[in-house]
Amino acid sequence: MIHVLAELRTEDEATRSLAGLILKNNVKAHFNQFPPEVATFIRSECLRSVGDPSPLIRATVGILITTIASKGELTQWPELLPQLCEMLDSENYTVCEGSFGALQKICEDSAEALDSDTMNRPLNILIPKFLQFFKHTSPKIRSHAIACVNQFIIGRSQALMTHIDDFIGNLFFLANDEDPEVRKNICRAIVMLLEVRMDRLVPHMNSIIDYMLARTQDADEGVSLEACEFWLSLADEPVCKDALHPHLPKLIPVLVKGMKYSEIDIILLRGDVEEDEMVPDREEDIRPRFHRSRSHHIESGNDAMTDGGDSDDEDGNDDSSLSDWNLRKCSAAALDVLASVFRNDLLPVLLPILKETLFHGEWEIKVRIFY
Repeated sequence: MIHVLAELRTEDEATRSLAGLILKNNVKAHFNQFPPEVATFIRSECLRSVGDPSPLIRATVGILITTIASKGELTQWPELLPQLCEMLDSENYTVCEGSFGALQKICEDSAEALDSDTMNRPLNILIPKFLQFFKHTSPKIRSHAIACVNQFIIGRSQALMTHIDDFIGNLFFLANDEDPEVRKNICRAIVMLLEVRMDRLVPHMNSIIDYMLARTQDADEGVSLEACEFWLSLADEPVCKDALHPHLPKLIPVLVKGMKYSEIDIILLRGDVEEDEMVPDREEDIRPRFHRSRSHHIESGNDAMTDGGDSDDEDGNDDSSLSDWNLRKCSAAALDVLASVFRNDLLPVLLPILKETLFHGEWEIKVRIFY
């Protein structure tokens, strides 16, 4: 399998990648039983193939590397991290990108090991190395670098805390980056920093709020969703009321606009309404439904959102197609928690918007406020 993945370039990429994934599954289940010479051969071939010309093969090799590392083999593979770090400085772009892709996966899956005494805390070397690449000419490399560092924010890694000012400064430097993945990772970093190093953000809070307002309206929905998480997190902080109050006239319209149903949502909501208009509605179709606050957290790699309680519909009849966390739901949740923070102070801004929306001629516009 490693021969097909790494050497058999006469085969198509899909076949080579499949061989790598089959090998990955075997590594995951049986790597400790591999003969030593086989394990050594797999490791060496992986490192030799990190810079494969094919993005698919590079990604597969990265998955294989991190699978071996997550089996406790980081301590048995002492040359892995030094060689990957050395490859970051390669003049060959695919080598640099491939090694960064592998390092990002290792950071996601083995974060604690990288900051452990048993490995002599390699993060003390890795964090400064990653920071060097925040200003790389390639947006893919910039995105990898930020994503790698982001894995160590919530854990308050001492290696990162030592360089926290450089990290935040580099984030601000990239604020207007044209690449959506870079912007997404910047927003993700700022949201996590609210919880971990608010003290470093407070002096720049007005600028950060203006930035996140712009990103909440980003053309890329992935970026806008990450930015919208900022308002949920800020609402939990003591500085929220003082910091955000002057910005409410700009923020509230943005959140209400973000609650708009997408074209796909509307299609799902309509269903077969034209075909069953003569059929009486079921009780669960017409009874009121009340918004319930959702707890929110960011998971490594997936930024997945989890429900903080029961589903919106007590009988479990809520359409699962509309249950995924998205900008509409995040905007509604943010408006909900901010209403709890500001209470009557929110009304002078919100009521005129609600009045205009309630009497709008299009139902798609009116329905957003009933989320």
